[in-house]
Amino acid sequence: MLSESWYVALREIKHFYRRRIQIVTSLATPVIWLALFGYALSGGLPGFNLSSLGIEGIPTLLTFFVLSLNLELWQSYFLLNLTTTSYLSFLSPGIVAMTVMFTGMFAGVSIVFDRRFGYLNKLLVSPIPRSSIMFGKMISATVRAMMQGLIVMGLAIVLGAKMNTGLWGVVIAVPYMIMFTLGFSGLSTAVGIKMAEHEEFFGVINLILLPLFFASGALVPVQLMPGWLQVVAYFNPLTYAVDAIRCAMLGGTFGPLGGEYALIGIGGNLLVDAVVLTLFIVIMVSIGVTIFRRSLK
Repeated sequence: MLSESWYVALREIKHFYRRRIQIVTSLATPVIWLALFGYALSGGLPGFNLSSLGIEGIPTLLTFFVLSLNLELWQSYFLLNLTTTSYLSFLSPGIVAMTVMFTGMFAGVSIVFDRRFGYLNKLLVSPIPRSSIMFGKMISATVRAMMQGLIVMGLAIVLGAKMNTGLWGVVIAVPYMIMFTLGFSGLSTAVGIKMAEHEEFFGVINLILLPLFFASGALVPVQLMPGWLQVVAYFNPLTYAVDAIRCAMLGGTFGPLGGEYALIGIGGNLLVDAVVLTLFIVIMVSIGVTIFRRSLK
């Protein structure tokens, strides 16, 4: 079944690569969020220290130390940028997770178009397992999500977001991005196989995406949300994907020190995130396979 799934995935990847305008437009939204929203709330100034980042101790001490020195304004600004976390740095992991989520959630739209143009019927009469169609869509969505997520992460760093953990952060973030995409692409293909028109698909997906995005830790720390919204956020898989990517990029308590020090204290959070996202994959893929098989009988 793997070879059949890869055939379906390869076709989707080729279509995506040939539509160059789609590649550009898929990156436009996260860039706008980073460049406009991130900078607007950062104000170009350092000093975004929140306990939810898990880096409240060391940065606060260093900030007081820097401010106690009799330095020129530009010198203080430079040192504070090294010892604090801007809102742009806080926001960037959320935008990376958003990019991955959107790519995964729109994986099912290709099923709607395949049905309209008759390609789905060709797959159904071919000697391949029905599940390989769904898994092929999920694989292609995961490959595209990884490409877009890593590009957005690189753009965030270029714009000024911090990557305290260096290349280790990328290595840590990728598995969580893959798990997150697989879960949402499984849900998306299940929705796509039930929709007759792409307008219906987009309506259902947007109804799911926007509440998930705003009721997560992507834009603000969960601890600063109202109590009822915190409960919703803790049941939101995006919250755990954002937390994993944020830990991977910013590190833990000693994150501002960089290097291996940034990785200290993030193991517990990453373990919880991995468990939740694994359960999310199992549930979403199980639901997706069940709906997919019943719809194609």
